[in-house]
Amino acid sequence: MTHDDPFPQVPPISGEHCCKCGRWTEAPVVIGYGAMSGSVSITHYVCADHVHTRGPCTTDHAAHS
Repeated sequence: MTHDDPFPQVPPISGEHCCKCGRWTEAPVVIGYGAMSGSVSITHYVCADHVHTRGPCTTDHAAHS
């Protein structure tokens, strides 16, 4: 980046929302896959705090699609 560049290159944001707590994590772990109406597939991710938890995904994926 230079001082003359009004639009510097920014790296893309990486990470996902945790399926259990909803917090953003930069190190998501895939715990499963699901399907919504219209043949839309959803990947379920969790943060490091919830890697060993069991139970259904508590995040509303409809709001993020």
